[in-house]
Amino acid sequence: MEYIKRIVSFDNNARKESIKSILNEIGVDFQIQKFDDAENIIVPFNSDEKRLTIGAHWDVEEGSTGANDNASGCAVLLHVIKDMSLKSDFKGNVDFVFFDGEEKGSIGAKHYIETVGSGNIISMINLDMCGFGSEILINDKGNFENPLFSRILSKEVLDRYKVQLIGFMPQGDDYLFEINNIPNISVCTADAEAKEFFAALADKIRTNQPIDENDQNQFMTLRLTKTMHGGEFDDISSINEEAVRMTAAYLLDGLMK
Repeated sequence: MEYIKRIVSFDNNARKESIKSILNEIGVDFQIQKFDDAENIIVPFNSDEKRLTIGAHWDVEEGSTGANDNASGCAVLLHVIKDMSLKSDFKGNVDFVFFDGEEKGSIGAKHYIETVGSGNIISMINLDMCGFGSEILINDKGNFENPLFSRILSKEVLDRYKVQLIGFMPQGDDYLFEINNIPNISVCTADAEAKEFFAALADKIRTNQPIDENDQNQFMTLRLTKTMHGGEFDDISSINEEAVRMTAAYLLDGLMK
């Protein structure tokens, strides 16, 4: 919970500086990718031209504490970076990226893809809203049998952390990777209410039924939705610390060969 407490702020600059401070304490090198009035923070691990990107947006919607959206995803990323920095046997090529501008149309993800080049990003894992509820949900976007995700989506690892594959999640930075034809998956945590709602929407999409106004209205009533953008539960008290640690443990396990 320490990382989330340090990141949570209504002020975007304070959030950014807290992440930089934590990375300095962990002792890893990081790069600042500046563009316009925004900054992505990139922690490269053994990166050559071809790399896996694992990202979480650090910016916050005006008027929101950004505890679950998305200090929680940033905290997961920080836990994984810290653990990975202690493992000399990791040989993968990964960019861990704290994206700016998700709340402004994913401008940080767009700039990152344009700068690195879509052909140099072999796959992407998006972390968004990873601190509410007790279940890890993954939208695998048809990548369940994709060898790029063979470890992290293996039955062994999914079963170990009781991860649920689900066919719908609200889009975030992952959408920019999707439209650039970069294989990607999205990770969040949720309660049973949100899981059941997302599963119902996935069924509608699978059977070519439209998402209608009733669905949109129901989405706005979810407890999970109310943890974001100044909602009723948009507060650090809504964060389940175990969900953050469980998600970090799952990712770390899924990255190791």
